[in-house]
Amino acid sequence: MNFINQVKTPIHRTIYKTDVELFQMMLNEQKSNLKYYIDNRQLVMVAIGILNRTFNLEDYLVAVVGQNWRFRKGVKVGETISVDYQICENNTLTKKSCIYDIHIEVLADDHPVAEGIWSIMLNSKL
Repeated sequence: MNFINQVKTPIHRTIYKTDVELFQMMLNEQKSNLKYYIDNRQLVMVAIGILNRTFNLEDYLVAVVGQNWRFRKGVKVGETISVDYQICENNTLTKKSCIYDIHIEVLADDHPVAEGIWSIMLNSKL
């Protein structure tokens, strides 16, 4: 794997109670403990949203090939999320498209709370 880039994102996102309630409504789930803690699926969505704002994927993303996450601790409503990431080339499919592994560390108030590998296929090489 070729190491491409590592970025500490300047973008942060505070999670509010309304965010959690809207996420619960979207899933048609109403759980009282989620009013204080963020669902891990929501945490991943926020992390990838921050990543997308830092590294514009919309023009290049072909597919999500896989993902693997490990959660260290729960994130409470009111905490501020940021991500650190590094991009590694995994496999070149054609002259244009390539699969990259993005190693993501999710931070809540600057403390690590989750880490994952998000494998994506892009329509051009970085």
